[in-house]
Amino acid sequence: MFKLNKNYLLISIILLGLSGCAEKRVIVIKEPIRNTYPRVTHANTNESVKEEILIKNNPNLGNRMDEVEVPRNYPTLDIKLTTNSSGLNGQTMERMPFPSDEYRQLKKIGRNTVNGKVYLENSINDEKVLGRKIELFLNPITSYSKQWYNQSYLGGYKLTPPDKRLFNYLKSTKSDENGEFSFFGVPRGEYYLIGRITCGTECGFDSSKIIRLVKEIYINGTTTVELTKIVP
Repeated sequence: MFKLNKNYLLISIILLGLSGCAEKRVIVIKEPIRNTYPRVTHANTNESVKEEILIKNNPNLGNRMDEVEVPRNYPTLDIKLTTNSSGLNGQTMERMPFPSDEYRQLKKIGRNTVNGKVYLENSINDEKVLGRKIELFLNPITSYSKQWYNQSYLGGYKLTPPDKRLFNYLKSTKSDENGEFSFFGVPRGEYYLIGRITCGTECGFDSSKIIRLVKEIYINGTTTVELTKIVP
């Protein structure tokens, strides 16, 4: 009897031991399941690059660019927004005082040369309209000329007349029948290259318009540049 009870006790102990091991196995299985939660991959929340501005300034769009509003302060690819200042209710902006100290630091004579060609390109038929026998200017980039560039050329506002001292620092030349031009004796530095072409139906306009062309250039040695704009 005692021997039988002893055997029964031994079997009970073994079964309890196996039960304890079984519970531990369940815990081991559940633990990896809990650890998988931090591994969930979240969707990328970064915003995609907006190409709207690039599209609006794409010269391949041709006259469809008129269907969208081109930002005035975002000139790219030498494409500038031309605005008729007479449509601004006659508003005239005051020029800043002439920075004489800034201009006194500029040289008036140099040893550099600028060669180039000026023309308009019709976006409808890809034809070039040469700027024949037009006057071109090199205007040193200063705080004074930057105001003109930003407010008049880009913004379309009419400014009060410039200070006469400015003309002591401008370089001028004239293009030939092929729209080619040259500047000689130019001091090294940054300039606005400026020209105006009168163009009508050959540029895709209903009537004749004056198109202003401006390009920022750096002159050092012999510089070759094309002054151009896509129209209409």
